[in-house]
Formats: sequence, C-alpha cells, structure tokens
Amino acid sequence: MRIVFDTWQFVRVMVRLEETRDRDGARRVLWAAWAADWRRVDGELERLRAEDFARFAEAMMDQEVTFEPVDAVTARTAARLAREVAGQIGRTQKNAGPDARQDLAFERAGLSELAERLEALAGRG
Repeated sequence: MRIVFDTWQFVRVMVRLEETRDRDGARRVLWAAWAADWRRVDGELERLRAEDFARFAEAMMDQEVTFEPVDAVTARTAARLAREVAGQIGRTQKNAGPDARQDLAFERAGLSELAERLEALAGRG
C-alpha cells in the first residue's frame, strides 16, 4: 500500500506526531520510520522559506510526499493524526477572523479527506 500526502498535509501530520510521539507504541513506531524523512523535508522547506518564499509556497501546495510500502497500522496511525489536527484546526477556526477561517476551512477539509483516504487504505490492508 502507498500513502501520498500533499506536502502541507505531511507537515501538519508530522508536527502533531512530533508533539505526541511518546503517547503510544504506534506513534513511536511511526516516528522511528518517518523521522529521517521528516527532518529532510522540514530542512528543505526551512531553506526555501528563507531563500525563496514563492518556491516554498509552491513546495507546500504543489508537491507531494510519498511512502511505500506502508502497512495498515501505519495508515491508521497517520489517519488518527490527521483527524487530531483537523479537530485542532476546527477549534482554532471558531475564534479566527473571516480570512483565516477560510484558510483553516481548506486545511481542515484537506486533512479530513486525507484521514478518510488513509482509513480506507487501512481497511484494505
């Protein structure tokens, strides 16, 4: 099975994983598997942000991060993380201004869709 993230989705999921990686065994395993890739992607994004913001924005929105092969436990764990971030965004959205609310709605919908896709993959795995 293969997981494909938009880069911004991967960033959101990995930030959440980094914050909660010691919460349970599945998160620790996922962190161990993806931490090196996360550091590489994060480092490249930080470099782009500092050097060329237009390329940074393009990388976040128009590029993908792919993992293959991935087992059902990994897909379920990533789906759970995506749902957690979508929930956080929903809570933030309530107190945001109109422009921020629109941006957050986009992110929340994208992460919810990602979670559904990952849950479906896990069900087939």
